[in-house]
Amino acid sequence: MFGSVLHLPFLAVSAAPDATCSVLEKLDGVQCYGLEKDDMPDAEACMEACCRDTSCEVWQFNPMFACYRGKSSVCMRSGDSFASGSVGERLRGSAFAGNGIHWFGRQQNYAELVDLDPEAFGPRELVIQGLDGESYRLWRNGARLEVDISCWSNSRHPQGCCDWPRTPTPPRPCWGDAGMAEHCCKDGVSADRKFLYNVYTRTTPFLSHAELAYFERLLPEEKINEANFNASRTRWASGWHPPDLLCPSASMAIDGQRATVDASTVLWPLAVLLAAHMQITGTFVNIGAGTCLPPDPLYQLLASPEGYGFLGLAVEGDATRLKRCEVEMASTFATVVPVHLTLNPIDAVHQLLPFLGAMFPEALPPWPLDFLVVDIDGVDCLVVEELMQLVRPKVMQLEIAFHFPPPFRFSMHWDSEKSPRWNDEYDIDRLNPVSGCSLSYALHKFKPFGYHLLRLTPADAIFVHESVAPIMESGLGTKLPQDEFLCYRSSTLYAQMPGNYVREWFYAEYGQTSPH
Repeated sequence: MFGSVLHLPFLAVSAAPDATCSVLEKLDGVQCYGLEKDDMPDAEACMEACCRDTSCEVWQFNPMFACYRGKSSVCMRSGDSFASGSVGERLRGSAFAGNGIHWFGRQQNYAELVDLDPEAFGPRELVIQGLDGESYRLWRNGARLEVDISCWSNSRHPQGCCDWPRTPTPPRPCWGDAGMAEHCCKDGVSADRKFLYNVYTRTTPFLSHAELAYFERLLPEEKINEANFNASRTRWASGWHPPDLLCPSASMAIDGQRATVDASTVLWPLAVLLAAHMQITGTFVNIGAGTCLPPDPLYQLLASPEGYGFLGLAVEGDATRLKRCEVEMASTFATVVPVHLTLNPIDAVHQLLPFLGAMFPEALPPWPLDFLVVDIDGVDCLVVEELMQLVRPKVMQLEIAFHFPPPFRFSMHWDSEKSPRWNDEYDIDRLNPVSGCSLSYALHKFKPFGYHLLRLTPADAIFVHESVAPIMESGLGTKLPQDEFLCYRSSTLYAQMPGNYVREWFYAEYGQTSPH
């Protein structure tokens, strides 16, 4: 329908001829997952290497990193620093050849902020780039899909497309509709006739069937089978009270925009609440403390006057980061003891026993710790489960692998031979989607010790012990235990898998056998 004017380059489904290596899709500013590293000096060499290799479909280059090439059908904007400076192209294949999305190679550093209820925060949007410098904005509200295109591109600009006074030549037909041209020439430029790149015009009525089908696959309608969801909740939920507004990680702000919880601000108000209603011990353990700087969950408390007199451990396996923590914590109101250890579930009790015993010299375990924070990108839940022999924290904040939704009980396990080698190779800047534990696993393991889910943040879950549940219920207006399915559904969470995968697993029908 658009001919050669609007450039819809995404519809290629067959492989490009090897001799020409035609550019099927520009992949600048995104990250394609599953590619393999190739030591090429620049983008041109990276492209030529991919062109010569008939099995190579996609290449990407970032001068701060390297050349990566191979097969990928998942190319997305991400928070990883590679994406911000990357250039690349698809030379063969298609991102949507066949049914669904397929991973190739190894999945690394994928992270997406996912709305678990696709309609909870209004229409969904997706912006993608075209070959001619244009961008497409997709807008989905239930069954309705709209596609907008940016007014301007490399070949469409006001000087050649708009009928302005003193323009030397008549404008050429840059759009397929007079209304689109009028809108762009009027609203797509400033008073001094400069481009306004964030102005779009509606193109949905002019799309061909093939074009619409392509965009439908980019942003598909996701229907929730409420009967399946409620059956799964009834069978597998750990809690039964409807969650309060505090439980989900996201909510609608006053301005109508989505607002997510800042994980670094959660523990301080809970400490104030507890101290106002009971005698706390003023103790904490922070496992995977890093530098102890924000967004560390304990920093706000320990750096505030309410942190005066607190005593605790900062446990970290990286000596450089731990030293920075020691320096920073020296200026706070708390006493922070640096502990250079990499914990594992087999030795965790033996490793921490001397330090915890010194904190509670006149009592026997399990000791009444106030706060336990765990973020070790590995066997988090297994370590916490073992530490229950020594402590009963009033409040726990754990990083959760939210891409394994309820009711899946998932946890990375520990191997006495292989896991230490994995720890030696650990890179904090490289994500591992099979590390950590799921929300259902955590609840399943910690509920016997008396823990309930209080709330979620985009990456963490906060659990409270039954001994302080009455204080939490009266002070926060909540009722424990809360239904984790409903809390999860109303949240916006970081996932190391595509959001449509996670929602499919979450809303699927499960029988009487536990899906773990």
